[in-house]
Amino acid sequence: MLREKVAIITDSCADVPEELAEKYHLFVLPMQIVCEDGVYRDGIDMTSEDIYKRLEKETPKSSTPSGADVEDLLQELVRQGYKKAIAVLLAGGLSGTVNQVRLLAEEFGGIEIAVYDSKQASIGIGGIAIQAAKYAEEGTEFEELKEKVERLIERTKVFFSIDTLKYLKRGGRIGKAAALAGTLLDIKPVMSFDEDGEIYAAAKVRSRKGVEKRLLQLMEDVKREGCPYNLMVADGGAAEEREALEEKLKERFPDYQAIYRTKIGAALSVHLGPGLLGAGIQYLEN
Repeated sequence: MLREKVAIITDSCADVPEELAEKYHLFVLPMQIVCEDGVYRDGIDMTSEDIYKRLEKETPKSSTPSGADVEDLLQELVRQGYKKAIAVLLAGGLSGTVNQVRLLAEEFGGIEIAVYDSKQASIGIGGIAIQAAKYAEEGTEFEELKEKVERLIERTKVFFSIDTLKYLKRGGRIGKAAALAGTLLDIKPVMSFDEDGEIYAAAKVRSRKGVEKRLLQLMEDVKREGCPYNLMVADGGAAEEREALEEKLKERFPDYQAIYRTKIGAALSVHLGPGLLGAGIQYLEN
């Protein structure tokens, strides 16, 4: 009996490094970035470094993938012989990508697609998509794979800190973290996503130096004993801090099965600006 082929789709806000997307055969939809001089595609013709420069003089905006890119991807899946797919996408509280892909997939037909709101951003989405791709490669059937993805969404927790809330506030994506908007400039908020996929303030740190320590403590707070796990680290223009955080994570959580590291892409950088540092953990089934 032939093994069922299941494609795993995500969007560029998952910030999956190109080499991992290729290794695990992930299909990535590029988000759109609207600038004063035109519309660009995240990770294709616009990088986070480009965004950091533009933020100094303009206010770029991010948008869902183009309908043409979604349709092209669906057609490519059919050409490659896929009859079923799972899409793990940016938190619905931040973007309309989930609804867009669901509607276009229904109109397209020809392939059965289960579309999931990851209730996460960046490596939180990426970790779910990568693990789902691993399960698919192991031969997990479509119905069981859907159940596993639902549990991965519930068991993935990411914390992140940014230098300033002004970009989140500017883009209207601040959610439950709004209460911090008026705090002193030297307060560094540490944020996460709640069960509805909305950003909230998990902690407040008085200086950049305290961010790493607080991230590690928050990770300890959600620790589950006797459960296998993957680790995740991310940065936005703070590679050295990310490397230092990664080493400490490995010391605190030495039994990880895998660790995924990434830098924030262009689409999320529009709302977060430079200086992000993040860590996450994903609990797997025994």
